[in-house]
Amino acid sequence: MKLAVHFGAGNIGRGFVAPTLQANDYRVIFVDVNTDLVKQINEEGRYTVTSLSIEGATQEVVQDVEAINLDDSEYLNETLLNADIVTTSVGPKFVQGIYERIALLDNQKEQIFIAFENMYKASSNASSNIKSLNTKLKIIDAVVDKIVPPQPPTSLNVIVETYGSIILDVSTGLQPLRKSEIISYKNYENEFYKKLWLLNGLHLQLAYYGLANGHTFIHEVIASKDGREFAKASVNSLAVAYSLLSQSNENLDEFTNTIIDRFALPEIKDEVARIARNPEIKFSKDERFEYPLRLLISHDKNIDTFRTILDIITSGNYLKVEGFSNFKEDVLEKGKSNIYNDFWELENYSKSYIERLGS
Repeated sequence: MKLAVHFGAGNIGRGFVAPTLQANDYRVIFVDVNTDLVKQINEEGRYTVTSLSIEGATQEVVQDVEAINLDDSEYLNETLLNADIVTTSVGPKFVQGIYERIALLDNQKEQIFIAFENMYKASSNASSNIKSLNTKLKIIDAVVDKIVPPQPPTSLNVIVETYGSIILDVSTGLQPLRKSEIISYKNYENEFYKKLWLLNGLHLQLAYYGLANGHTFIHEVIASKDGREFAKASVNSLAVAYSLLSQSNENLDEFTNTIIDRFALPEIKDEVARIARNPEIKFSKDERFEYPLRLLISHDKNIDTFRTILDIITSGNYLKVEGFSNFKEDVLEKGKSNIYNDFWELENYSKSYIERLGS
């Protein structure tokens, strides 16, 4: 059996990556810094993944897994030398260190490295400044999509949504995982922005719409008549922006309807304040709000939901949202023209932005 070493034994690692790897005939060994978690995985060796959808819940038992502590260098290096695939779900800032650890091993085994992270080209970026000693080590960029609600802290069992998607960069020609309902091989650039805009961008707009209308959870926004109408209008505008970017005639109706159905699940307990956190990053230039808005304005398309959210963030004060106070003081209080000209650095667009979004 092929060997997969996965860095990160958290909820995504246990609840999505490991079952997917096992379904592709890989033996899975986790690597984690949490000593108690590593011990628990090795003692129990199995756990249950509960998947939620609007149709109900299903359960899957994941077994025959083990774990290594990150500090156990000798055993970890020995295991890595034998790995066929090495994957991560540890957070973008740790990926380069993991790749370096693999790349600098004295090894000539054919291996593939995939960072399952919510970051643009996480695998490529991690490897860009490191020359691998293993000339047979290959990398693949991936777009990963799975919602995981808050979990009990002491159990290995994981609750996830039923929907899940892993899209691997088709341009590499490598196919370490079989095509399935979860696994596909497509144009990485298009798929990254499709997810960033239509999923993460909608998530952000729903979060601030929810904050402005007194909702605690995302599903409460969609449960309301006005909120569902806003969600549909928002994702439709984002879909238009994506079509302009990708220059494709892809029918996105099923994709957008599925996103709204996913966000509507009460069991996910998606807190609007959590989704709204770090606004200075999420509203920054080239991100999930500014970039699609720029395309829509330049092509004279509908931007009603963007205008609504911009009015919400410039007029409100959401103290419970991590990072909002600093964002308001540094950017928002200086007015919309400051957002266009200085924060987004769009001097050439200032007139059209003021006409359509206000000053």
